[in-house]
Amino acid sequence: MTKERIGLFGGGFKPFTTGHFAKLANAIRENDKVYLFYGLQVPKEKEYYVTTRKDRWAKGDVKPDKRLRSIGSTGKFYTPEISEEIFNIYEEAIENKLGNIVEVESTLGSTPMRRIFDVIQEFTEDPEKYEKVTIYGDESTIKDYLQPYNRRYFKNRDGTLDLLDAGKVQLGAIAPESSKDYLDPERLSALMSASEESARDALGSYYPGASAEDISRMQAVRGTEVRSSASVRETASEAEKFLPPFLDDQQKKAVINLILGEDSPQQQSETFLRAFVRGVIKG
Repeated sequence: MTKERIGLFGGGFKPFTTGHFAKLANAIRENDKVYLFYGLQVPKEKEYYVTTRKDRWAKGDVKPDKRLRSIGSTGKFYTPEISEEIFNIYEEAIENKLGNIVEVESTLGSTPMRRIFDVIQEFTEDPEKYEKVTIYGDESTIKDYLQPYNRRYFKNRDGTLDLLDAGKVQLGAIAPESSKDYLDPERLSALMSASEESARDALGSYYPGASAEDISRMQAVRGTEVRSSASVRETASEAEKFLPPFLDDQQKKAVINLILGEDSPQQQSETFLRAFVRGVIKG
């Protein structure tokens, strides 16, 4: 049986940008199979209680979920409903353009990190199944994987094998000289910096006509900036530049329209058709 090299990448992606795609592009060129875990939140409203007397409580106003990201200065939020609709667009696009190597999964009811650890645990049950598993992410995310309460996931069930020490699990695109490098702040930063350089090179392969400055800009963009640009029609086209290349122009516009709070052309057509049918029925 041929052993596979597996890449794992997950995040909240609000939305998934060219910056995220740089890491995915890196994972694609370095692995036989890549699992992209796309974080989706469960809609949740928190109820706040206020005291009316010393020994009595009454339900106060329901306030917005503080986990939600704002959309520019519009006062609107990137809700779980918007996130799910955008995920559906991404999932279809990835299946059409990258489906031979990338498998995308929403993590509704779980978290991207939890799903990545599920794969690692599967590895511990059958370490001969894969040649190596590489986890991709920025430096702060990789540090989360290295927290003492998470290191246990990298050990075999009987505790005899540390997958990081054995080189079976790698954190970031660049292999360390020793797993101890992950626990040295300076060496870890150097590894993550080299991983970013590798991701920038991978991203550039999808934009052959772009300058090095443009590629660096696309890699550095953050979801906050994309949401802000997409929040008003005047700058929406700027936001489209930072949506990943596996989306076609129509799909990019559909994503922007969802952030704007406007219907896509297809949704507008469906709305018109429903109104027309209702009119015909009423005579």
